[in-house]
Amino acid sequence: MAAKRLLLFLFLLALALGGALVGATFYLFRPYPAEAWVQGYLSRAGLVPKEAPYGLELFPKAPKALLAFYPGARVDPLAYAPVLAPLVEAGYGVVLLKVPQGIALLAKGRAHPGLPLAVGGHSLGGVVAAGVAAQEKLPLVLFAAYPEEDLSEEAFPTLALFGTEDGLLPPEEAREKAKRLPKKARVVFVEGLNHAGFGAYGAQRGDRPLKRPREALWEEVRAEVLLFLEGLGWDTPPSPKALR
Repeated sequence: MAAKRLLLFLFLLALALGGALVGATFYLFRPYPAEAWVQGYLSRAGLVPKEAPYGLELFPKAPKALLAFYPGARVDPLAYAPVLAPLVEAGYGVVLLKVPQGIALLAKGRAHPGLPLAVGGHSLGGVVAAGVAAQEKLPLVLFAAYPEEDLSEEAFPTLALFGTEDGLLPPEEAREKAKRLPKKARVVFVEGLNHAGFGAYGAQRGDRPLKRPREALWEEVRAEVLLFLEGLGWDTPPSPKALR
């Protein structure tokens, strides 16, 4: 009888540990969906994302250039629409890339080959974007991200935005990692912004709270991105390498 009770105890213990492991795995690696209001926001603004194999397209009638944006790890690409979708009003097409399908956008024979292209990304997506930019010599936009490789000898245009309240990439670490950025990169620390605040997907484990209203922070981020894109001189022909 004692042996049976011991076996039952061990079975229940294993079951409990297995459940705890599954729960912990789901918690640590759970996806971050876009907040529910984002779809309604886009509809009210008259911006309906077009589904493509590589991501979600937001385009004006006659786009002058394209920003392809890689989301952070496990983050729904749609979560970046409130920050980047208004760029459409300034004439820029925005593609919120699905990962890994988004790589197809930059492959030979990619969609919209006649448009000048910039790449960007948030967090781990920024690491991917930096690698693509380095390979293709494309303008680069980073949100709370840095290159995996040292690109300090490169010279392609780069904008790197960080938050002063980022708990996953604290300012002191961000300043050190920014040394890897290409020459003359514009580096901006947005006051009051945290890591998850670059998108609309809720709080992120290990992050710090925002210190300013999120809408005001998004406006500041968007203004920096637009200033960067407008400064690239898209009226000049894009390089053949960017169009291949």
